[in-house]
Amino acid sequence: MSWTTKPSEESKTEIANISFEERKAKILEQMKLRKERDRSFLLCSITGNPKVGKTGIALDCRTPEEIEKKMKVFVLDFDDGAEATWDAGWDRTDDIVIFNPLEMKGDGSIDWNESFNNAHAFIEMVKQETNADKNTKAFILDGVDKAYEGSSDALREHLAKNQSKAGSIIKDTDSVSVTPLDWKIRNRIYNRLLDAFLSVNCDRFLITHMKPLYEGISVPVPVGEVPDWHKSTPARFNQMIHIKKMKAGTVTNYVAE
Repeated sequence: MSWTTKPSEESKTEIANISFEERKAKILEQMKLRKERDRSFLLCSITGNPKVGKTGIALDCRTPEEIEKKMKVFVLDFDDGAEATWDAGWDRTDDIVIFNPLEMKGDGSIDWNESFNNAHAFIEMVKQETNADKNTKAFILDGVDKAYEGSSDALREHLAKNQSKAGSIIKDTDSVSVTPLDWKIRNRIYNRLLDAFLSVNCDRFLITHMKPLYEGISVPVPVGEVPDWHKSTPARFNQMIHIKKMKAGTVTNYVAE
């Protein structure tokens, strides 16, 4: 079954026929699991410019006891940059599992339909493993900005209806116009990914870069920076970390607030 396939009439009927007792059992099981935990799971964003240690902070989330227990950290790496940190800081340990979901087309562009299918499949795999062995410490989504950009590209591909000219460097998707109502499709693609990711029962970290903030229309002037994600995203988090690079003479400090 494709991740974009609509539920069949049979599955709809099956969902509708769940009894009250079955729903009650599901409710009680959720309550039981919550009471068994010694704390709430983290739901934390990490923001900052490139090369300030965002991925490193997330990968360092385990205590010495959790490392000794070989608790696992999973990384859904849209940014394709976590491997270098894993290699340099963790000696390629098997306890950290990294997956890059991006699929490339023959023309060098990203196949976002397949990439999002890969991402959802990995999330489901992590969820199943987490529920089965209870030995997952954290799940990291590295590159929220890349996933957000991909949601926009997937929308443009949908609107262009795959009518790109064969052999052309400029594709129909490069210039297709998008109406305000169409952006809701982009938001749904993006939010479905985040909703699935956040449903995993462990600590969750979402990492994104910064983007310039401009004022003015005819001559935009940069006035600062903001995290690169949909404006509704920050409301999801319980914790937020921002990292700054600060130079003082020959010394460079990285400050996390």
